[in-house]
Amino acid sequence: MRRMRLSCTAGIAAVALSACDGAFVNRSEGASVYTGYLYAQSQAAGGTNAVMVRNSPFPPEAVVSALQDRYQSDQYRFGLGPSPADWNGYTVVLAFGGAPVGNQNLCQNPNLPLPVAASGRTAIIAEYCVGTILVSEATGWTSAVKDPQDPHFKNLVGDIVAELFSYQARYDKHGTGLPR
Repeated sequence: MRRMRLSCTAGIAAVALSACDGAFVNRSEGASVYTGYLYAQSQAAGGTNAVMVRNSPFPPEAVVSALQDRYQSDQYRFGLGPSPADWNGYTVVLAFGGAPVGNQNLCQNPNLPLPVAASGRTAIIAEYCVGTILVSEATGWTSAVKDPQDPHFKNLVGDIVAELFSYQARYDKHGTGLPR
């Protein structure tokens, strides 16, 4: 009886989640990532962030416009890269498709081939770079979008960059080799 109840609960949860149609974003952390990710908020706020757009189904200007719509307060500023006016030296790379395979990132090699997103989805991998150094990385997806005015598209672009800039303090003894 208990197993049946758990199966029913899991089934109901699966149906409820499949009905959701929002943006799903995941931030990646790596041991070799530049420690500047702790200060990404203040770095991003100090001038205009260059935006490099790869494999977009829409013009790059539409992607930058979605970012500017998200941050109308001017907390963060964005300009189409490689070096917009008042550039702060940091670049947001937004690549449409899956994450690249291998040990390179889009900061090191912006021309890495990307897997195609699953059918019925719009997927983005985003990386925040200073030169060729990866500061932070996030991936996200939503249902397939038809035009740049689609709220799902604007939410996905805004949410994924918000995750790039989020403050992620690391607690405990990371990387010291000491027992916990």
